[in-house]
Amino acid sequence: MEIKLYNDVVFKWIFGRQEQTYPLICFLNAVVSYDADDCSVECSENYRPKFSEVEILNPYDVNEPFTNEKQGILDIRAKDINSQEWIDLEIQVIRTSDYKERSKYYLAGMYRDQLKKKIEHNYDELRACYGIHILVDSIFEEKNEQEFWFNHYRMLNIRTHKPLINHWNLYYVELNKFLKCFEKAKFNKTIESSDKNRVSFTRELEVWSYFLGTIQDNAKPLAPVFYANKGIEEVFNMLQTFTKDDRLREQYRLHEEFLRVQRGEEAKKERLRQQYNTALLELEKERRAKEEERKAKEEALKSNEEERRAKEAALQKNEELQRVSVLSLKKAGYSNEEIAEMINISLAKVGSIEA
Repeated sequence: MEIKLYNDVVFKWIFGRQEQTYPLICFLNAVVSYDADDCSVECSENYRPKFSEVEILNPYDVNEPFTNEKQGILDIRAKDINSQEWIDLEIQVIRTSDYKERSKYYLAGMYRDQLKKKIEHNYDELRACYGIHILVDSIFEEKNEQEFWFNHYRMLNIRTHKPLINHWNLYYVELNKFLKCFEKAKFNKTIESSDKNRVSFTRELEVWSYFLGTIQDNAKPLAPVFYANKGIEEVFNMLQTFTKDDRLREQYRLHEEFLRVQRGEEAKKERLRQQYNTALLELEKERRAKEEERKAKEEALKSNEEERRAKEAALQKNEELQRVSVLSLKKAGYSNEEIAEMINISLAKVGSIEA
């Protein structure tokens, strides 16, 4: 059976059961250690995993798995037993426009919920929270973000970039973007000529992202690239159990159908949004064209008025010049006939000009 591990049903069945938390712990540590200063930190002798033993606060319910397929599958909320730090892990198959806001809201709620049931709020008891979001599609689509499939956010001082406290951590892992970067050889990978499917990655999270982002077939042996990862090996073995359970298979199929319908609805909404935006652009284009036409007419009217005034001023100036000339010539003793001939105006006009 080919399985998409990012299907909510199988994802929560794998990572959301208290009796089998080893893969979850491996994956969480791969995420939070990915942007460490030393890229080989996971392989160093001094490396200590961030999480070692976790309690799942909303475990997968074996008896009633996802009874309402039309509702969103709950995320996986857990707490590290030793540090008491909280983790929220969520898989998001279909991109929504408000996901960034939603993920911040979840993180704030998780931080607040630590003291929710206490009569006295002892704020010094608050512990760090980690919101980890695995996204099939991308939410960071700007041109300068195309090579960055992993994003880690904290509350930082904008001048020093120093965190206020390390209590708020948001991680986003974009699977499709990872696969595109992988295809473009953005990673230090080696492809053996004898086996084009044998690749190696430098970091644990890259292996997990490749595993989660590609369809797995439990009828085939585990790919060599995953051999060194014990957490992935355990997940692959878990899939043998999952695919033999008729109820789980049916839940998986139903949720895939639900996602297919939801994708169709989102695609329809996206088309409507694009049509709406196109209509707005056309209206704006038409408005600007009319505005430019109005301005052109105003400019033309203004130009015509200026031209009329200029002609009128020139005419008045010419009239004044003729008047002054006629008066000067009359004073000099020239007759009206002589003046009319000299300055090329009518005899009547010469006669009409008096001092």
